[in-house]
Amino acid sequence: MVWQYSRRDTKLLLLATLMVASSYALLLAHDLRQPSVSTGALPAAIGVYAGVTENTVNTYMASLDQRAQQLDAREAALNAQAAAANGTDQRTLWWVAILGAGLLGLILLNFYLDHKRRFSFA
Repeated sequence: MVWQYSRRDTKLLLLATLMVASSYALLLAHDLRQPSVSTGALPAAIGVYAGVTENTVNTYMASLDQRAQQLDAREAALNAQAAAANGTDQRTLWWVAILGAGLLGLILLNFYLDHKRRFSFA
């Protein structure tokens, strides 16, 4: 048997379903934030250190890493300069677009008035 609901019943059913789903999601998210073990002490972190003796490859890699950091810094400076210049370019572009639209409007107005004048005298 197919149940038939009115619009009001459908809205209430949808609202109730959303409320139940959202409350379940909030409860689940709240439970995930709580630590599962409540001993009061956090487990100690264990670290491992491994060292490699210096050789030519290590020194080349260190110099390449340093060079990459310098290049990244220069790239960030260039991007900042380009962003500063882009603001004035955007403003100029907006002015050109506004003036171009105005000129296009004047040209279309001219064609309309010419057309109107041509057929008004005929």
